[in-house]
Amino acid sequence: MKLNNLLSILIAFIVLFSIRFALPEIDGLSNEAKSTLAIAAFSIIIWLTAALEDVISGFMVLLLLCLLHATTIQGALIGYSNSALWLIVIGFIMATSMDKSGLSKRIALILLNYSDGKVIRICWSVAAVMLILTFLVPSITARVLLMLPIVMGIASAFNCKPGKSNAIKAILLIVSISGTMMSMAVITAHAANPITAGLIEKNLDITISWTLWFKVAGLPSLALSIISIMLITMIWRPESLNSQNAKTYIEHEIQALGKLTRKELYTLIVFVLTLVLWATDSLHNTPILVVGLASSIALLWPTVGAITWKQAQSHIPWSVFILYGAGLSMGMALVNTGAAKWIAAMAFSPLADLTIEWQLVAIIWFITVLQLIFTGGGPKTTALMPIVITFAMHNYTNSLIFSMIIGINMLHQYILPVNNMPNMIILGSGYIKPREMIITGITMSIVSAIFMSIMVFTYWQWLL
Repeated sequence: MKLNNLLSILIAFIVLFSIRFALPEIDGLSNEAKSTLAIAAFSIIIWLTAALEDVISGFMVLLLLCLLHATTIQGALIGYSNSALWLIVIGFIMATSMDKSGLSKRIALILLNYSDGKVIRICWSVAAVMLILTFLVPSITARVLLMLPIVMGIASAFNCKPGKSNAIKAILLIVSISGTMMSMAVITAHAANPITAGLIEKNLDITISWTLWFKVAGLPSLALSIISIMLITMIWRPESLNSQNAKTYIEHEIQALGKLTRKELYTLIVFVLTLVLWATDSLHNTPILVVGLASSIALLWPTVGAITWKQAQSHIPWSVFILYGAGLSMGMALVNTGAAKWIAAMAFSPLADLTIEWQLVAIIWFITVLQLIFTGGGPKTTALMPIVITFAMHNYTNSLIFSMIIGINMLHQYILPVNNMPNMIILGSGYIKPREMIITGITMSIVSAIFMSIMVFTYWQWLL
């Protein structure tokens, strides 16, 4: 093991024991809450420095949750019962079926042909598809899972090597980060949005319509996503992909594929049905996971299926599964022990004397930083929005817009792989490294906070 990794682990343990055992008694902070805060700090250091492999760090979180009595054994494993975690497995089964059948390569080549082989145009084409899916598919995880095999097809078409191609890194980051930003615009596009709407309706007795949500969030989120696409392509300046005779190359590859094979057609039918069912879940009330399981069974079914389980399991990133499950368990412990609420209450109390605009700005930056300890916009929203709404109700007549603005900004989860399900999915592709994701995520988080702060003094000003 490298010396810098050993040093990072040592520092992580020092911080862990300092918070758990050296921190004095604090009102409102139980021993269980202190344990959870200590484990969260330990995890942040380990994940930021990549001092341990994903599987080991995941197991460490589970072990510490039990040893420090932050939760029960059942509580330490609760993250693995989360439906979003199993969507990773389902997503990679679907991605493998598209790859093995050849459908992903065909779709990728068609997309490339439309883009004339120009990488920047490919990036914007992928972003456009993500935007359309934002209005149709009520889950950022599902949208990223749908796009992953297409991006992998692009990589395969141009023989891009994992970890080497800036073009594929840029496209994957656009799918994950820009796609998450687009999710702010539509109330059904991210799990955190209905949570915010439900909490506001419960506390303020006001119904939030699709139109009202889009009025507040639509323009800012779409403008931010466009900015993010431009910045990502600047940070990871795409290399030329077969720039010489690119058009001829693509057309030749499409012709070489010939007509749709039986497996391609079968996979396409399963994917279309899956997309339709995901997009219309409000009509039939079938959970996304149930639809995904049915699709996986169809794709794996003996004889008629597109792939076998042996083919699928080798493509599933089990290390990601273990790490994210542990992260979800830690996130639940932060909420259940009251540690998350204690952090929020401590941070909001000094804001009382500020103007409404500067209070919004302060909270936006605060919750952007808090992404380091939350494993998704949903858990962060669940933990913090009740405090935000209560704070707004006691200070403003227009507490609805105040709460909605903060709720929209809960989705900033770009830095750590475990911060957001889309992060974990693209990390599992093997084409981007955790450190590269962290660098890009920090940049996008700062840009997002700055942009949304500007919105407070401009676009949102007339709503307040």
